[in-house]
Amino acid sequence: MNTFALPEFSMKKRYKLAIHVAAWAFFGAWIFYIQFQRGLTLGKAIDSLVGLSFAMLIFYLNWYVLIPRYLARNRILLYIALILATLTTVALVRSPLDFFVFREFNPGMQVLYSSDRILNYVLAGLIVVFISSALKVTGNYIRNERRNKELENQKLTAELNFLKSQVNPHFLFNTLNNIYSLAYKQSPETPDAIMKLSLLMRYMLYESNDTLVSLEKEVDHIHNFIDLQKLRLREQTSIRFNIDGELAGKQIAPMLLMTLVENAFKHGLVSRNEIGIGLDLKVQDDALLFTTVNNTSSHKKREFGGIGLQNLQQRLNLLYHNRHELNFEEKDGTFYASLKLYFQPKK
Repeated sequence: MNTFALPEFSMKKRYKLAIHVAAWAFFGAWIFYIQFQRGLTLGKAIDSLVGLSFAMLIFYLNWYVLIPRYLARNRILLYIALILATLTTVALVRSPLDFFVFREFNPGMQVLYSSDRILNYVLAGLIVVFISSALKVTGNYIRNERRNKELENQKLTAELNFLKSQVNPHFLFNTLNNIYSLAYKQSPETPDAIMKLSLLMRYMLYESNDTLVSLEKEVDHIHNFIDLQKLRLREQTSIRFNIDGELAGKQIAPMLLMTLVENAFKHGLVSRNEIGIGLDLKVQDDALLFTTVNNTSSHKKREFGGIGLQNLQQRLNLLYHNRHELNFEEKDGTFYASLKLYFQPKK
């Protein structure tokens, strides 16, 4: 089974890790420099390392857990409560540790729990939380802005790609010829064919410019496409389109499903055997699964990753980042494609 995915740039992760390591190293060096000015001893050095470890614990707990799960989801009150609970817990744990282990380096430490000492620990933790939150929120904002700009550029590029590839000139030429034949024979199907072609072009040129469209419109577009294809197909062609689930109220990015439909017709119709094209759409509350099955020609070498499918993968990576599964497989003269889309981010 072949899958398409944008390459992971491990260098970015290494660069991010290097920045974090360098920042903590600089912060630790600054602390030791201050201690050195005051007379650094082994005990004070260990005490400073323990304090630095607690600071790192608070920093990354906020960075990887509290911000993504609560602050990013606007659960602000719960986020604040968890921050205060975390800082209080750290202070209550660190206070006896300092008292029993490092008391000899702090002559003024006379009691196990001191309100002043606990308050100092909490305030120091708040500074760490503030720095962690500021860096995380700023980083997320920059990434979102970059992704939004990339989406805008991708949308412009996609519009040009649709005009060049989705509006297939051979399909239009054959459809117009078939409509001409119907008109010449004065067939009662002529007005309906013209209307379907008009709806098809309207959707592709205008409505597909929207960021999201209703799933019902996308499915209607697929039906119109299939009906127009049937005008030129021979009788032994078997086409089925099954829908399972409720379409109302669901929205997706336009023309995603159509890419797989066009791919099935493009490569399925070259088969010299009995032609069969199957489309299945299963809709659930949180996701949809769209699968296509078509015969392939044994006389024509099949290649994965045509321009249309590559464009589809790029759009999915931008519009449904971590919210899609796209798979392809060819077996015994049959090509299978499946696309699963999650309407909301996966938890």
